[in-house]
Amino acid sequence: MKILIVEDDDFARDASARYLDHLGHDVSSAATPAEAEAAAGDSPPDVVICDWRLADGADGADVARVLQQRYATPIIFITAHPLGRLRLLTRDLNVARYLRKPISLVSLASAIDEIGGAAGTHA
Repeated sequence: MKILIVEDDDFARDASARYLDHLGHDVSSAATPAEAEAAAGDSPPDVVICDWRLADGADGADVARVLQQRYATPIIFITAHPLGRLRLLTRDLNVARYLRKPISLVSLASAIDEIGGAAGTHA
């Protein structure tokens, strides 16, 4: 699957990218909504993994809205915030999963596999 990781924490982003690449996924990454839009390019990712809180006041909804204006790409939000409020704030978005921090890389890979199995890929 083609995966885009949007995370402003360098360590978390790099660890996730290396792990998913090791599992055979085509992984790109970004730290900001603008970088995410550029990384998506003209070929949509099959799934976007996005931290809810990003640097400079941006949040995952900013990323999702930008990408979902162009594609119907499902989003996996990763957050330490209460899920009830997050679900309300994102009810207009194509959110496939919400994962609570701290997450394990195995649970992240499992969520991606479930999305891939349910929706297939864009390829």
